[in-house]
Amino acid sequence: MELSIRPLPPERWPEAARLAGRAFWTEDYMAPLADDPLDRYAIVHDLYLQMQTSETSTTLAAFAGDHVVGFACVERGACFFCGPGAAEAPPAGDRTAEVMHGVDLAIRALHDGFPQHANIGPVAVEPSLQGKGIGGALVDAAFELAAGDGPATVSLDCDPRLLGFYEGHGFGQVSRVTDPWGFEIVGLRRDPPTGSGWMSR
Repeated sequence: MELSIRPLPPERWPEAARLAGRAFWTEDYMAPLADDPLDRYAIVHDLYLQMQTSETSTTLAAFAGDHVVGFACVERGACFFCGPGAAEAPPAGDRTAEVMHGVDLAIRALHDGFPQHANIGPVAVEPSLQGKGIGGALVDAAFELAAGDGPATVSLDCDPRLLGFYEGHGFGQVSRVTDPWGFEIVGLRRDPPTGSGWMSR
């Protein structure tokens, strides 16, 4: 069966969100959300189910037949982390919002000094299908979409363990930061090749 990549219809976001929950809930950097594994599983799933999109965002999905096996969110107009949304203080007493706010501010610091840029993330692949080229195909398609009709510079942030993967898809490390919970985040960017006709702004 051939993999196809196309925009995810908005009404199918819950399918992608549950995939993200399965892909990310066991990651070390999710540990600050809850000590109990069942609590963490539920929180991470809810976090992605509630994720907001904007008029300038597109979710590209990788389909096997009509089944979503991976996705990449692309913010073409402006980077969320550099806008006012990432800087807004979370509601008092909301542990999940507090944790994610700290992460958002850490990523915001990674983007200091960037020209106007688009952003890719999150990128998720069904855990049992990782290592089969789905993530790479999504990242390449996401970059083409992000740089093709928005700012030519595209940012992406990742766990240090994934640095080699993203470097293999044209992204270069710019800086690193440690979030308030002690987890390192790598900031990367990719610019169009010289002579492509695109210019960073």
